[in-house]
Amino acid sequence: MFEGKWYLPSGTSWGSLLFKEANANYLWQDSKGTGSLSLSFETVFEKAKNADFWITSGQFSTLKAMSDANTHYNQYKAFQNKKVYSFCGKKGKTGGVLYYELGPNRPDIVLKDLIKIMHPELLVGYQLYFFEKLK
Repeated sequence: MFEGKWYLPSGTSWGSLLFKEANANYLWQDSKGTGSLSLSFETVFEKAKNADFWITSGQFSTLKAMSDANTHYNQYKAFQNKKVYSFCGKKGKTGGVLYYELGPNRPDIVLKDLIKIMHPELLVGYQLYFFEKLK
């Protein structure tokens, strides 16, 4: 969340389409638009509280940091089951987040990461490149 709003990819955005290609059920895949959705915490919680995975761009590198920032995050099933993944921890040589530097140009790697997260049996031996599981 940022300033009371939760930002998520719209249903026809490139982020949403990557979830589709990874054979994932993105909860907002039926929404319209190619940009971002701006939703309230309550709206997201109602729909996503039982989601199996939480893929976040977030500024958090640990589950504790997330919980410290907003104790309501603890109420999500994915958080409780420690299935939260973020790309914020992987930095390039100049300190920028690799996902922002390379991800839009390497959707193949982003897709492989998403497949590995949601269907690990399909990519045995593959190591996540952009994402990491928060501990």
